[in-house]
Amino acid sequence: MVKEKKSKDDNLFKFIGKRIRQKRKELKISQGVIADLLDISDTQIFKFETGESKIALDYLFKIADFFHADINYFFPKNEKITNFSSDPELEKIIMTIKEIYEFKDDDIILGVNNCINSMQAILKKWQNSRINQGNVKRKRLANNSK
Repeated sequence: MVKEKKSKDDNLFKFIGKRIRQKRKELKISQGVIADLLDISDTQIFKFETGESKIALDYLFKIADFFHADINYFFPKNEKITNFSSDPELEKIIMTIKEIYEFKDDDIILGVNNCINSMQAILKKWQNSRINQGNVKRKRLANNSK
């Protein structure tokens, strides 16, 4: 049963990746432009487009906003998003965000985007802090072994 969920997740992210690539090609935008927008590598964009890597929701919202596309464009029409997640809390959040975007109120959508951007900045700081802590520990270990 777990493998079936993983397969559905994989299929969803492949579908999302194909839609990103289609829209990017349609607008004649390079992977590099999208990578710069998200502050990630071109290779990561390629991995998103092929479904090799799962794209984070905040990235998907930024791409949708950049493309001036409804977030629903990136999801299969005949499937409920909840069919793809094994985490009930994540399902609830995805459905709420989808409802917000369906409401099509620019102020509310801007607020959601700002909130997601803020959370992404906090996450990046946290990740960088963890990386720096690891580097400090490695340096201490290297100095102690000398």
